[in-house]
Amino acid sequence: MKYTNCIIVLLAAFILTGCSSFSSSDEEEILGARTINYLGETGEIADLIIPPDLTSPESQGDFVISSSNLLNENSAEVQLVKVTNIEVKRDAYRRWLLVGKSPSDIWPLAKKFLKSFGFTIKKENEAIGIIETEFLESNPDVPDSSIGVFRSMFSGILKAKAALPIADKYRIRIEATDDDNSSEVYLSLTSIEEVAADKNTQWQSRAKDAELETEMLLRLMVFLGSDQSEAINKIQDTAKSDQLRVSVYTSESGYAALVFPFDSAKSWAHLGWALDELDIDIEDSDAFEKSYYVNLARTKEGGFFSKLIGISAEMISVQLIVKQLEGGRSQVIFNDLSEEDEQKTIDYSFIFFKEISNQF
Repeated sequence: MKYTNCIIVLLAAFILTGCSSFSSSDEEEILGARTINYLGETGEIADLIIPPDLTSPESQGDFVISSSNLLNENSAEVQLVKVTNIEVKRDAYRRWLLVGKSPSDIWPLAKKFLKSFGFTIKKENEAIGIIETEFLESNPDVPDSSIGVFRSMFSGILKAKAALPIADKYRIRIEATDDDNSSEVYLSLTSIEEVAADKNTQWQSRAKDAELETEMLLRLMVFLGSDQSEAINKIQDTAKSDQLRVSVYTSESGYAALVFPFDSAKSWAHLGWALDELDIDIEDSDAFEKSYYVNLARTKEGGFFSKLIGISAEMISVQLIVKQLEGGRSQVIFNDLSEEDEQKTIDYSFIFFKEISNQF
């Protein structure tokens, strides 16, 4: 009996630790098949109220978000917003859309897309092309196919593992191009999850689910008018480019400087993507000057926190300016708008730029 119990426990541990391996596969196998549902069982939508005690992510669970209906290309809504030219662009880190419409044309469509999943818009600034949602809870579940014949044996354990909620928010950023009739569209995902902590639970940041983010990008393409099969092919056909080296240096002012191996225009685009990935609050931007005005949250000790935990952190306003250097490189300057030049702010500039460089 003891031997049998031991085998059962080992099998349970193997299944629980292996769920992510069984439930995930490469992009070509799952793209377009994943179901996404941010609506409750009653169909009522309730935004998540974020508690102030979020912690840093310790591990990433792999749940499959259960189901939503992809907007049908033949529906009246999609026909109304049909876009004839949507291309997928990609480099070593980013994937984004090049859409044959002006930012002002895409703006209302992007809002409709997010609302179609039940999200409430938290922040919208058309002047800088940013739409950001509130967090919304999803219904995580472990699919039957990932467990096979063992699922019935361990259904109670699996339900307990999958019961704690996950909440997601999205940011869509729309950038103008040199062509007045086209735009770059970036979509980024930020997630949190509730985890067990002693006898209670607490919310903590959750590592990015890149497959879910790609799936939502596909749905955005279809919403805008792409044929789903063609959109899948375009996403899968985009090849990654070589990774780049981003370095942090000390500038003449004593603040940190971030150096990209690109010209200022391309570096500015990469900087914008990194700010999206870190969920940094962008207050304003200037494409001509190549700068971002951002609000940052730091702890009293000077550590880096996302704005989600800003309730327990000090907020500072900073201008990030991209300057061209010789040799095809460019530099990002950290400009403290308080002009107080406090040492803790200087130290923080290195912590913050290190976080950005870690995205590459």
